[in-house]
Amino acid sequence: MNIHFVGYLKTFVKQEFELLKKDHNVTAFDLVIHASSFWQIPKYFITTLLDWKNVRNSDVVWIWVADYPAIPFILLAKIFKKRVLVTISGFEVFAAPEIGYGNQLYPLRGAASKWILRNSTLTIAMSNAYKNIVISLEPAANVIVIHGWIDTSLCEEPLPEKSGVVTSVAKYKVVHLVKNIPLFIEATKGMEVKVIENVPHETLITELKSAKVYCQLSITDQFPLTLLEAMACGCIPVVSNSGGPPEIVGDVGFIVPYGDVVKTKEAIHSALISTPADIQASRDRARIFSIERRNFEVKKMLDDIMLK
Repeated sequence: MNIHFVGYLKTFVKQEFELLKKDHNVTAFDLVIHASSFWQIPKYFITTLLDWKNVRNSDVVWIWVADYPAIPFILLAKIFKKRVLVTISGFEVFAAPEIGYGNQLYPLRGAASKWILRNSTLTIAMSNAYKNIVISLEPAANVIVIHGWIDTSLCEEPLPEKSGVVTSVAKYKVVHLVKNIPLFIEATKGMEVKVIENVPHETLITELKSAKVYCQLSITDQFPLTLLEAMACGCIPVVSNSGGPPEIVGDVGFIVPYGDVVKTKEAIHSALISTPADIQASRDRARIFSIERRNFEVKKMLDDIMLK
């Protein structure tokens, strides 16, 4: 199958691009280069139009964001009668006025995201929680769920003696607010804790293997892969009841009301006294979200969409 892949080719999205290349003829338009800032929009639209041949020659255009960079590609796909897949990142369909986060806070950008959802052949969410958000926001959207994945060989690697509580964030202030780092700091006063920030992936995994508890106390998250990696490293998860993390955790770990310091502190204390059996249960849960599962779901989706 010929696929034209549009996305910010870094971290997880780049991994998805590399996986597709193993089974399909894939061309790419890297938004890191062409759409790294809002002020590049005029130049971006011209560059996109010059990419028309890749759209014309594709069977499917797969866009990894439901924001303004998707618009010209959807228009080109309509001209050439191509199928369009859009994988949402999460911020496009969310609104959190208390921290100034999400496209749906802003009328024009929010409307653009809804138009994208409405005009794609298929929208892909990475959690059922976000599928429901998309449907609530744009009932005309055709939405499926393909969960995220990790290299589950991590679940088999040996672990050192574990202690302490960790969470992980990027350097940006808005990410600190989305991840609710102030609450994490408040709830873990007096404990052995660490906020892992802007480290190489190998260092992150080393930190996760050493920690006993991993917290994801976000106001929202679609499908946080670091949480899944933490579970693969034997961390007991403590997550807020918002977005996709409860789907990852399932019946292992602790799910707490978002923003509740007391219940979060209680859950962390309980997680710190978890047993080796609890640690193994966390690793077993992470093993569900394998690359093999992802490959099966993507193949089925692509086969189905070509029949429409």
